Amino acid sequence: MGVPNFYSWLSKRYPMCKYPFTKHHGHQIDFLYLDMNQVIYKCATNQTILKDYMIEKSIESLWTSILNYIDTIINLVDPQLVIYLTFDGVAPRAKANQQRQRRFASSKGDAKIKQLLKQLDLEQQNHTFKNNQITAGTEFMYELNEQVKFFINRKFKEDEKYANLQVIFSGSDVPGEGEHKILEFMRGIKNQQNFNPDWTHCIYSADADLIMLGLGIHLKYVSIIREQSNMDQIKTQIACKRSIETVKFELINLQIVKEYLDLEYKTIQMKIPYNIDRVIDDFLLLFFLIGNDFLPRVYCFDIKQGTVELLIDTFKSFLEQCDEYVTQDGWINWKSMSLLVQVLSKFEIKAIEKRVEELKKQIKDTDNPEYQDYKIQWESELKILDALNIQFSNNNSVVARKLFYESKCQIDIDTEEGKKELDKIILKYLEGFQFVLSYYYHGVPSWEWYYSYYYSPMCFDLCVYLSKNQIEKIQFGQSKPYDPFQQLLLILPPHNANLLPAPFRGLYDLESPLRKPFDYYPDEYEIDPFGAIWEHQFICKVPFMNSDLLISEYKKIDQSQLNELERERSKFGHAYLFVQTKIKGDSIQSKLPKIFKNKKYRTEQIQLNGNIHQDAQEVLSRIKNQKVKQNELPILPSLHVLKINKTWLQNKKDKHKNQRVLKVELASKNLDFLDKIESASDQTQTFDCYCGYPQNYYGEVALVVSKKSFLFLKNYQLKNMQILSEFRDDILDEVKNDIYDHLKYTMQTRLENQGIFLESINAIAVVYFYKEIIRNPDRTLGYNMLNVREEVMPLEWISDQKIVELVDYRLENQIDLINQKVIVVNNDKNQICGSIGCVEKKINQDQYIVKILRQPILQTDNNKIKVQKFFDIGFVSEKLNIPPEIIHYILGCIKIFIGDKKKQTDIIVQQIDIGFNAVHKGKNQLVPELLRINEAQFDSEGYEKFKQFEKAQLSETLVTDLEEYAKRLPELIKFLKSVGKEKLRSLQQIKITDIFKDDVQAGINTILKHYTWLLMLPTSQYTLCNVASSTYSSQTIKALEESKQSQKVQRTLFTHKFWLLNQEKFYVPPLMTEHPKIHKLGDRVVALNNNYTNFGAYGVVVGVIDNGEIMIEVLWDKPRFGQTDLGGRCSPLRGSLVRFLDIFNITQQWQEQLNTYSGGAKGHQVESWTYKQKVFVPSHEKPDYKKKKQHQPKQGQTQ
Repeated sequence: MGVPNFYSWLSKRYPMCKYPFTKHHGHQIDFLYLDMNQVIYKCATNQTILKDYMIEKSIESLWTSILNYIDTIINLVDPQLVIYLTFDGVAPRAKANQQRQRRFASSKGDAKIKQLLKQLDLEQQNHTFKNNQITAGTEFMYELNEQVKFFINRKFKEDEKYANLQVIFSGSDVPGEGEHKILEFMRGIKNQQNFNPDWTHCIYSADADLIMLGLGIHLKYVSIIREQSNMDQIKTQIACKRSIETVKFELINLQIVKEYLDLEYKTIQMKIPYNIDRVIDDFLLLFFLIGNDFLPRVYCFDIKQGTVELLIDTFKSFLEQCDEYVTQDGWINWKSMSLLVQVLSKFEIKAIEKRVEELKKQIKDTDNPEYQDYKIQWESELKILDALNIQFSNNNSVVARKLFYESKCQIDIDTEEGKKELDKIILKYLEGFQFVLSYYYHGVPSWEWYYSYYYSPMCFDLCVYLSKNQIEKIQFGQSKPYDPFQQLLLILPPHNANLLPAPFRGLYDLESPLRKPFDYYPDEYEIDPFGAIWEHQFICKVPFMNSDLLISEYKKIDQSQLNELERERSKFGHAYLFVQTKIKGDSIQSKLPKIFKNKKYRTEQIQLNGNIHQDAQEVLSRIKNQKVKQNELPILPSLHVLKINKTWLQNKKDKHKNQRVLKVELASKNLDFLDKIESASDQTQTFDCYCGYPQNYYGEVALVVSKKSFLFLKNYQLKNMQILSEFRDDILDEVKNDIYDHLKYTMQTRLENQGIFLESINAIAVVYFYKEIIRNPDRTLGYNMLNVREEVMPLEWISDQKIVELVDYRLENQIDLINQKVIVVNNDKNQICGSIGCVEKKINQDQYIVKILRQPILQTDNNKIKVQKFFDIGFVSEKLNIPPEIIHYILGCIKIFIGDKKKQTDIIVQQIDIGFNAVHKGKNQLVPELLRINEAQFDSEGYEKFKQFEKAQLSETLVTDLEEYAKRLPELIKFLKSVGKEKLRSLQQIKITDIFKDDVQAGINTILKHYTWLLMLPTSQYTLCNVASSTYSSQTIKALEESKQSQKVQRTLFTHKFWLLNQEKFYVPPLMTEHPKIHKLGDRVVALNNNYTNFGAYGVVVGVIDNGEIMIEVLWDKPRFGQTDLGGRCSPLRGSLVRFLDIFNITQQWQEQLNTYSGGAKGHQVESWTYKQKVFVPSHEKPDYKKKKQHQPKQGQTQ
């Protein structure tokens, strides 16, 4: 957890240090480090809260979800040299105490919800996962280690880019926290002679600690990626959640953070020589006072309501006074530390005063039901804070301190015994500072040391102690990690005893020496806010475990009772290095047998011995041809790519007005680029440029505006100023100033958000950013012209030369094809078109010898394909005796408000959506497998858009579900009928009391059971898409999955390069520009890149999805990591939603097109539509329901 709110504070103070991180971000990353515990939490904990407690999870789906997410991050970052994967192993005792508090608190909350569900008769007995399983030593983590090893072996087989990668895996059986193992490895490679300082390092972690620790490692190029935080709380739990959630990532550039810190602190008048690295080390120590994973924070020190601004000012005051830095190479200079604490003791009084104001405001806002649970605890804490504040205000620190220690530590500092106890607390706390610093700068100083108190001493007492006592260098004795099962006993509450092997569970019994005479596993314990606002920051006063007693009782257990798996779980393991070899090894057993078969892999698994110097050398020795670059452009964005005149701190103007932002004034520069534009004779030409600050991206200049002139460089449809498209060379003089002022305001608003001030503005440019790489219609790689971002920026930021070393994606007309994987696209009688091959030999400039594997032919059993029936909504209304308007309402969202702070149900959720959510009329969307609309118009608007849903036809599956829905919840149907047709259209929310007036609690029970039934429907997660989309049914997809594949035939082909299609950057035959621009259901396709699956993978089109951009659902012939289950419509890892141009169609239609070029019918026309504009709408045969005697409708067509 580290420092609460640190990330938010940092990104507001230094706004340009973070920016969105996309697939083609332009920065080459060499080393990628994944702290994977966060991935487990993200994949294992469903946002649909009730789903975690009421529906049994499939452990196989959990494995695939975790491994796919890891694969997503790796593909996003695209590392070039090394991937380091790690889980948390056994932690030092100092960290284990914090884990113990969290797991006890988690168990308490879990038990409360389960008790509620039991009362409602909704408890699910066979849980497959609990959050506390994410702990070293559990069966879950042991199996996950094996899954990750299998994943790595599979990726070396499936993914060609792994051929040049080294993958290190340090599992949960290797002692140490994940972040610690990452830092240790980074320190190890940094100290090697063949280390390249220009290598770029990227860490995946949401832990704010990594920002500080990444700064402390003092490497040149370090960045951190994490998911963009979503501050919106999910207040409605949706049973049928049909949206595809796209996770967005952002990057924190630690080089820019360091540059910001340097700009802020180098202006301080210091007695000692300024050194930014030393300042950063002291800065990090300062923030350890606010929070770390090993010590309680100093009272009222946190990053809230401007408190941190006072802390920073205090730190600057210290820098002005100090004769030495506080830290050096991870060791504390106690003389300088004494001065720092003395300065901070003054800040402590202001912090308490601030917290009193904040807590009073918070209590006043308790009308908000979200705060009610905390009110009693806050009021209790406020009494202490108020008393302290009064005494400090009266300069009566003695009385204030006495009050603090009596209320928190139960000691009387007026007595000799109390003074001695306080000295012990202070010394232990100071030891803790050295422990934290040593832990992150050198490694674990002690596995056994821990701070044995719940509270920190006050700064005033730290200051007094250091002034009277001379502290020598604090060092820690040698020790070893706890065994995995010992740590489980140390941190897990009795509620999780089943996570341990049976022989150890007896230690949780009430008669166990660990429960009597002193209970180390209490059911009830005190929780203290300790000046904090939020529950996760409260102190959970679980008793500290007696480690000697624990180990003594542990050794008494007869471990011969353990089975083989349990004995393996009890052992420590090793980290492994995976590299590719040319020879296949032994067959590896599949860890996902339902998906993959046992295989032999060309992977070598090298055991690392744990000596960080030797392990780092083992890795670096395998990196070839890495020369240190001299005098090159910055590899990552930098603040110094433009000249900075000055900086200053300024309070933010928004709701964070107590927070300061570091403003940067940029100097004007020579406008060489403007001269080039103005001197151009043809203003319709494209002006490619590199633009942006501090990031630098490829783009095109659309417009340049100054007070004197308007230069249109391309006929773009400018989003920023639609009026501009009406004016060209004849812009009216009276309009010019208005347009210029508008663009200037737009630009300055953006600059204000970035904390940038310009010395002067000479000219403004409108630029199109192309930050995403896709395949163009001519099959080349290029920038996505559809997904463009238009920005207004000063012309000074634009150049035709790079200012940052970017990976530039341009077409390479000539590349070496030898040993390259290719798709053969020429046509002959042997049907080799679409076959995958490898170029073996070059005969001449244009002729090659290619070894190919002919594409597999699918043989589908048509008897297994079931035709989906559809019924008009009028017929369904008659059959179910439900008015059409109510059916329409049920097919949408139905929000039921069940929350009530006076009732226990609100522990779970306040509002539940029990609609099918199979239509979204506002977005013109439906679920194609469940509904369809005859001749649906994908671009209809207004009344017509809503009216076309009246023609909706419902699938047989949906009709069956609707019938069951009405049987299960007749009270809702009755209520909706009473509302009336007109009012139903505007009904946004229903209260539980509207439906169940007599027995609300029974009603809540009924609604929750109904919600659970909806969750468990196989169709509940099928996704929404535009009404003009078309898909195969899940039954048809299943039949396709079971299709038999013909044997691959290997042969050698003599061919022209004209017929060879290479991946990523390839030679493009002219023929490819005429490739049929259509994909129909059932078409065979082959993948053109590695974004969704492997280059050269074969599949079948099972869906054409229109959600603004045409996307294609493909069922691939083989399962692979990175692929999905298409929202539950196909088997795991078999499907993908791909871009229109990322697949190559190899159906008969393509054969006919080739015949045209091979001398066939010249007049042949191929049906066509593009990913830009769709020209067809689906049309379906209507079922015959007009004759009332015939209640069986005509069979509809499969979509």
